[in-house]
Amino acid sequence: MPSAAFPVTVGRMRVLILGSGAQGAVMAHYLGRSDAIDEVVCADVSKPRADTARRFAASRKVKSTVLDASKRRELSRALRGMDMLVNAALPRFNLPLTKAALDASVHYQDLAADYPMIDSQLRLSKGFARKGRIGLMQCGGSPGITNVLAREAVESLDTVDSVKLRLTSRIESTRPVSLWSVAVALDDMEEPPAVFRDGRVVRVPPFSDEEVFDFPPPFGLQPVLQHMHEEPLTFGKFLGKGLRYVDLKMGGHHVYQMKEAMALGLLSRKPVKVGKTAVVPRALLIALSPPALAPDQVTKLLRSGILHDATGCHVVQVEGTKGGSRRVLRYASVGPSLRAVQEWIPGATNMSYRVGVGAAIFVEMVARGQVKPTGVYPPECLDDSSRSVYLEELRANHLAPELTER
Repeated sequence: MPSAAFPVTVGRMRVLILGSGAQGAVMAHYLGRSDAIDEVVCADVSKPRADTARRFAASRKVKSTVLDASKRRELSRALRGMDMLVNAALPRFNLPLTKAALDASVHYQDLAADYPMIDSQLRLSKGFARKGRIGLMQCGGSPGITNVLAREAVESLDTVDSVKLRLTSRIESTRPVSLWSVAVALDDMEEPPAVFRDGRVVRVPPFSDEEVFDFPPPFGLQPVLQHMHEEPLTFGKFLGKGLRYVDLKMGGHHVYQMKEAMALGLLSRKPVKVGKTAVVPRALLIALSPPALAPDQVTKLLRSGILHDATGCHVVQVEGTKGGSRRVLRYASVGPSLRAVQEWIPGATNMSYRVGVGAAIFVEMVARGQVKPTGVYPPECLDDSSRSVYLEELRANHLAPELTER
């Protein structure tokens, strides 16, 4: 529900979603049912993919078009008459799309970071603010939901020592399936993870610093490893209160599979000779891996029994002091499971639901005038009222976290 602290404008927002994969399709489905949205355009370099997202959305508000994000004039034409641009495609388009949104005087949002370009995006903040526009960075599940939870915990404390993010997942399937782009996942796996320590970001070896973390049921004790993510890169800039340490560790079968693949050299970009043929191990691994599941595939695999279920858990643990005593605040978000989300958005996966719905809530809030301040920033910079509305919407969409304190 809209917050009384904000002016509500209903039915005035036209949104261009660039990238019609799993997350973009879920966003279109959600926004196609919002009374704050007039029109959603699913844009993709692939016409079949854009059309599939439009059909998946099943709403007269949703249209599709072919659009190449690398072609500036084509993008400029597509933005005429739009109010917001969302990058649900590859993060490498973030900076040029943020600039394009600024030039077109429209709001902007992306779902994940192009790590080297974060500061360049942030430098566009004053330009967005002058035009009264909002540029939201890294607005998926993690990063995204996790950023809002971290800020909520920080605001409850007097001083903050550390923010530790712990992620795990499991999938039950009789054959290999991918819930995420394999190429994007490999990029993160092989990138040296970022850790914020004593005022600066340092890099550590991939798959290092293993620990056993106690997740909520049904996961329990699970091993986790350092993993490259956005939160350690931005939390140190914005959370304050003496924050000295941030890291993110991930577990689950796929992380350990990739750890072994790296040990075998299968993530290497350097060609190796196989007989008389030169083969790039990483390219071969991507070619042999199944693509991320399309909505119709999810339904078929569930009906066939090949795919039984999948779920995950995100934990944001913040340690600090309040009133002179030590405190540990822990937000834990379990699920929803893949089977559960079929009741709300048939064909979505548990991952595309969390990321796509989490991102779509931000878009809807921008349409309702519920996001403050203006400028370019990640979600941990949202003001108190905006975070309150966002958390309420998470609860309404089966993504409510549980808070424990000790």
